[in-house]
Amino acid sequence: MSDARAPEPEDEPAVVEEQEPPPSERPSFPPVSLAKGVAVALALTVAAALATELAFAPERSGSPTMALAPGLLYLVVATLAALRLRRRGELGAALSPRGGDLTVGALGAALLYGGAMAGRLVVAPAGSAEEAWVIRVVLHMGDPSDMRIHVLGAAVLATAALEEIAWRGLVLPLLADSLGSGKAWLATTALYGLAHVPSLWLLADIAAGPNPALVGAALAGGFVWGYLALRFQRLGPAIFAHALFSWAMVEFPLWRLGG
Repeated sequence: MSDARAPEPEDEPAVVEEQEPPPSERPSFPPVSLAKGVAVALALTVAAALATELAFAPERSGSPTMALAPGLLYLVVATLAALRLRRRGELGAALSPRGGDLTVGALGAALLYGGAMAGRLVVAPAGSAEEAWVIRVVLHMGDPSDMRIHVLGAAVLATAALEEIAWRGLVLPLLADSLGSGKAWLATTALYGLAHVPSLWLLADIAAGPNPALVGAALAGGFVWGYLALRFQRLGPAIFAHALFSWAMVEFPLWRLGG
């Protein structure tokens, strides 16, 4: 009898999934210069202001297309931000959701929505000339009873998520390299509010004057979302907070409160 045995098949090589290296093994990158950080921040501010002007132009009143210009802008910028994070080995840490992110985001959105309610009742109470500020914002978004408002709500939710990747995932870290986290947080918040300045006159009212509603909401929101990004050192909580707040402002308008 022969002791020859059939050759055993060679083991197939195991498929190893590509993973991001741990922080200790990631390559170090030199800090971004203040000039470069400021240039990127100002460029995004100007582009976002132009997108705001297109979104709140009178001809887009009541149309879901009002979200088109901001959505396209932030899709491009968020993609560039994600590519930068990937090159630095930080993409997974920054964007992978973790347990509790949705809860923290919902709490942040509820805090901002409650603040918007309080601001509406104090600054623009029912029957006052200033009430027109809130009404102008809501009417520009469209009739709350029109089914198209849900399309706009979904578009605003998605755009808000992209905004966070752009502002808190790109601008904030770039400025933090030179200014430090605290100053970069405040500077990013101020620039985010500045990007909404065109709405002052586009949504102005003859009696009440320039409309500060969106600029005020942007400043308050940017402050909270920047804090969440720095506090948790990732973007998940800020993305959820921003997206849920923006969606709620479309789906549950404030203009009838107190009226």
